[in-house]
Amino acid sequence: MAETHEDPRPGAIAPESGTDPRADHKAAKQRAFLEHLAITSSIKKSAAVAGIANGTLYFWRERDPDFAAAWLKALAEGYALLEMEMLERARKGVERKIYYHGKHVGTVRDYDHKTALQLLRLHKETVALVRAAQAEQAVEEEPEDRLEDKLKKINVRLRAFRAEQRRRKAVEQDPDHRERNGAVHGR
Repeated sequence: MAETHEDPRPGAIAPESGTDPRADHKAAKQRAFLEHLAITSSIKKSAAVAGIANGTLYFWRERDPDFAAAWLKALAEGYALLEMEMLERARKGVERKIYYHGKHVGTVRDYDHKTALQLLRLHKETVALVRAAQAEQAVEEEPEDRLEDKLKKINVRLRAFRAEQRRRKAVEQDPDHRERNGAVHGR
């Protein structure tokens, strides 16, 4: 009788290697699909690269919550990557060749202002939240910084005051002290 290994996690994507060749094969195909999906955001292309039929993918997604969650995570990563690429193009532009009578005569850099504005609109709220958090953190840090600066100033003044008191006491105890230190008062 063959020994079977039951995975305690429902719908686990990667069972222990070597315990079930079919499960290992399925997990490898799922990993390949998810990795390609995270790069391309294309379900169809990712399925083709992984060698999985679209129907099988959707069956797995319906039956396996872990795979469904990994699918969503890969899609999110893919869209984030796409967004970064679009942002790069919007910022640096894309070189376009100029032809005149069939001959290449130069290049220009085109900027996609429409995409740049859309990305700004999409992230306006996120940026505002980050700025608000940074401002809040700065406000929280400021009182401590200001208090610390005030304490330093008070300590400097206190040391100066005590030094002045010691000097006056020394002058009171030793009348010649004024003349030795070049202080002439009342003359």
